[in-house]
Amino acid sequence: MMKFRFRRAAPFAAVSLLWLLPPLVSLGMPAAAFAHAYLRASEPTNEAALKTAPKEVAIEFTEAVAPRLSGIAVEDGAGARVDRGDLHPEGQEGTRLGIGLPPLKPGVYTVHWHAVAADDGHKTAGSFRFTVLAP
Repeated sequence: MMKFRFRRAAPFAAVSLLWLLPPLVSLGMPAAAFAHAYLRASEPTNEAALKTAPKEVAIEFTEAVAPRLSGIAVEDGAGARVDRGDLHPEGQEGTRLGIGLPPLKPGVYTVHWHAVAADDGHKTAGSFRFTVLAP
């Protein structure tokens, strides 16, 4: 009868150990090991409807990025790239990148970005859209 109870308890103990393992392992790892440069804010914002076309797209990340390994591309509704290609860091913290835009016609534009974290080299990527309204 003792063996029967042990056999029933073994799966529960194994599942409990697996549930506790990630928090226990993470206690011994530095916080930077989990860091990634995610989009914190952008100008224009996702799904913005703008009366005036922006002169640039600026993205702020959750941590410093390596500008030479990161990028921003802006495409029109047909998928043609429309930005000036002049990616530049903004601010002192290294968390913000910008790219210039020519005068934009009314339409929907998609911003594609990728960022490589300066401290650990992890890459993240994403996209968002904004619309320039007709006058």
